[in-house]
Amino acid sequence: MNDLLDPPRPTLSRPDSDDLESLMSARGLCISILINTTPGPRLAEPDRQRLHAHARDVLRRLEMEPDAEHAKLMTTRLHNGLDLTTRTPADEALALFVNETTVSLFHLPVGVEDRIVIDPTFATRDVVRAVQSNPRFLLLHMDSRSANLYRYNQKYLEPQRSPSFPALREGRVRAGQDPEAQRVFLRSVDVGLSRHLAQENLPVVLVGGERVVGDFLRLTRNGARIAGMARGIHSRPALAELEDVGRSVMKDHVDDLSAAAHDTLYARLRVQRAVTGLLGCWHAAATGKPELLVVEQHFAMPGRMVAEGRYVEPSDDDEHPEVIDDVVDDLIERVLQSGGFVSVVPDGTLREHGRVAMTLAR
Repeated sequence: MNDLLDPPRPTLSRPDSDDLESLMSARGLCISILINTTPGPRLAEPDRQRLHAHARDVLRRLEMEPDAEHAKLMTTRLHNGLDLTTRTPADEALALFVNETTVSLFHLPVGVEDRIVIDPTFATRDVVRAVQSNPRFLLLHMDSRSANLYRYNQKYLEPQRSPSFPALREGRVRAGQDPEAQRVFLRSVDVGLSRHLAQENLPVVLVGGERVVGDFLRLTRNGARIAGMARGIHSRPALAELEDVGRSVMKDHVDDLSAAAHDTLYARLRVQRAVTGLLGCWHAAATGKPELLVVEQHFAMPGRMVAEGRYVEPSDDDEHPEVIDDVVDDLIERVLQSGGFVSVVPDGTLREHGRVAMTLAR
């Protein structure tokens, strides 16, 4: 039988919400390198060569920095970051972030556009997408004899040990017999789940056989927290299999949330409660309270802030020290840091709205 109590050590360094918050708080000379990669146990040689080509471009730009000592420090830290990639596996993409205090390497479960950004902040747009596509959740796995609760922390699945879980049904269990005993058992499981949700209000994925999941759904008081389910799984899968099941269910849930966000945007646009275009969205985010920002995945624009940051001007000189390589990334961070929600959509979705649109909270 598989041992579900000891999670394997994670090998992929996926970013979580705390990582994103830390990256968004960084200031100074911030280097971001992002490349698509081929998933595997090691970084593929063509990917390594592309990464080092981007790094050489960064080193060239560092030579233009007026503070030679600072540029030397950043060069050393960049080489330290590149050293990390020699011992790492690969996912869909890789992101390397370097500044005076940070050398961070992340594996992203989403594709990116290969690019380098040298700005006063890190280029976190793709990390936002990665974190949103890979949210935290609870997974409740049940059969007629037991129930186990797991928590996915955006890096790996871990069993939850408490007075409520693992839950074992007492007495002899015969399939399809004694439905009242089954209801009593499932009610106790639901009470235990409520205790966990009171501590951390996360979405829940239900996994188990068709009958037991159906019985649980009919009596649970936590239906509003259930994001999705996988029925017909009667055995005790390995922890890695359960994680794959849970992440697959949550992917559909995230897609539903994204569709709802787009519905909200277009409803606001119809009643003129949204702004469109980068310049309008920037000013609205700087002077109001953003509710929802929807932006095309590869929309980027260099620019400089004016009027104490209330406005932004496009620029065609993205290597000038006063020019931000990508003000769209900065806009995304402003919205997130003010409590708004960001939805990244495929290119062309907002073509008639200047590739970005935003609603404001009342």
